[in-house]
Amino acid sequence: MTNIQISVVFSSFNGAGRRLQQMLDSLSTQNFPFEKWEIIAVNNNSNDETQLLLDKYAKKLPMIVINHMRPGKSGAINAALATARGDLVVFTDDDIEADMNWLSAIAACAEAKPDFGVFGGRILPNWEHYPQGDPLLKWIPMGSTFAIADEESSGSCDPTKIWGPNTIIRRQLLGSDVRFREDIGPLPGGLFAMGEDTEIVSRLSRRGVKTYRCAEAIVHHWIPASSVTEAWVQKRGERLGYGMPALFSEDVPNGVRIGGVPLRTWVESANWAMRAALLYPLPRSKRRFWAIWKHHYMRGYRAGIRRYAPTKYSSRQLGQEAAR
Repeated sequence: MTNIQISVVFSSFNGAGRRLQQMLDSLSTQNFPFEKWEIIAVNNNSNDETQLLLDKYAKKLPMIVINHMRPGKSGAINAALATARGDLVVFTDDDIEADMNWLSAIAACAEAKPDFGVFGGRILPNWEHYPQGDPLLKWIPMGSTFAIADEESSGSCDPTKIWGPNTIIRRQLLGSDVRFREDIGPLPGGLFAMGEDTEIVSRLSRRGVKTYRCAEAIVHHWIPASSVTEAWVQKRGERLGYGMPALFSEDVPNGVRIGGVPLRTWVESANWAMRAALLYPLPRSKRRFWAIWKHHYMRGYRAGIRRYAPTKYSSRQLGQEAAR
């Protein structure tokens, strides 16, 4: 039997539209031998034609389709890990388009760097409509907003620089005690905590696993026009803030709490709320945008403290609590 070198893992919730088909088409053109890789695709409680689309492509791709009825990306990915056979597990999303040499670049990079256990590739934007002339793109944090990682050089990197739809982990590191935290990650509907990929990579890093950026492994992340608005980006900031206490609980301030939130956090929140209120009526500007963004971020951060750090735990303790 041919050794499976790579398992590509992703989940899809109602992805039957354009994005999922584009993603699967790009996997169909990979120049990596089909017998050396597999796809584990998870239909995560979709109610559209996602299952039909996955079944169609399973006839021409080395793909296994799993149904996971409980909503939530992290749980769906954990279900896929029980099936993955590749030496390398590549975590991605259903809204990317991969360069044709994506998997071959990943395989070459991992072979050349045996001392590294986690790899991250480049993530470039794939705009539905490029917002020509809109200064918003100069203001926003592209990484946390659109999962863009466009560093052109390969090399050892900080674990927090590997995220999103181009995360690679050696399967030998994914023991039964190393799974995605299911209380973090995309959920349908309202507020959820971002950062499930950062959390698992950071956890492995604390165990001594080294991380490497493989700039030759490139995917293009779909960015719909509806996401390129100040309102959408600010809502994204709230989700980012909500996840921070789960990822970096050691940074939650100590001291007196009011309503479950540290006094220092309330003071910082009030500061940004005042700035946002004063600048809101004024014309668009970077200063105005950031004041409103930080106001949303702090609102999410306060909710995240109540959810993930009601008392002062370490990140490791929070992960242990979530796994119970």
